[in-house]
Amino acid sequence: MSKGYLFIALGQRYIDECQLLTNTIRKQNDNRPVSLLIHPEDEQYARDKGIFDQFIHFTPSDELWNHCHTGFEKFCLYPRLNFHNYLVYDETIITDSDMICQYNADHVWDYLTNQNLPVRMLGRKSDPNWHWGQISEVSLAFGKHVPHVHGGFFYLRKDSFLNDFFEYSKDVFYKYDDYKCKRFFRGGKVDEIIFAITHAHFDMWPVEFDEYPIMTFNYGPNIQVPSK
Repeated sequence: MSKGYLFIALGQRYIDECQLLTNTIRKQNDNRPVSLLIHPEDEQYARDKGIFDQFIHFTPSDELWNHCHTGFEKFCLYPRLNFHNYLVYDETIITDSDMICQYNADHVWDYLTNQNLPVRMLGRKSDPNWHWGQISEVSLAFGKHVPHVHGGFFYLRKDSFLNDFFEYSKDVFYKYDDYKCKRFFRGGKVDEIIFAITHAHFDMWPVEFDEYPIMTFNYGPNIQVPSK
């Protein structure tokens, strides 16, 4: 089974961030390949970094793209709703680009490989303060408890279920307002509540933030790394 990383790098600024992130992965003696989702015109810029293994061109042209209006919807939400179409490895970890790798991730890969579900995200099973304090309203509109799901980390294992998961997520995209989801982030739809509703539909739970050591958040400039 092939294993590797996929990062969204739609713009040279994000390619630079992915270079820094990949450097920290390599520093932990992790040589798993890294693929980038890029604009076609940025391929040479990315190749010149000399650190990435594969490049996937971002060329959206479907109906979903036509319903994306903000920059976030087009270049973050849309790619995430199509992750299953960009996979080049049997098992893939995807993170935001503005991160660092502090420790060797072998234990994370082992943990996720042994999970029954081929989709794993982080979050909380219950968080009444999430989604700007409106998650109870969303759960009521959806008709089922909706967990807190964080969009900065995905583990995806190639499986027929991936198509069901992401196609249902696209359906939630179109029903976003019907489910009382808020547009409080840059005036548009956000991916996290969409994937949270999909988790609820399939009776899935995210990996609790403190259930297994995968990711920590929001370091300030005064934090020393590696940290605990």
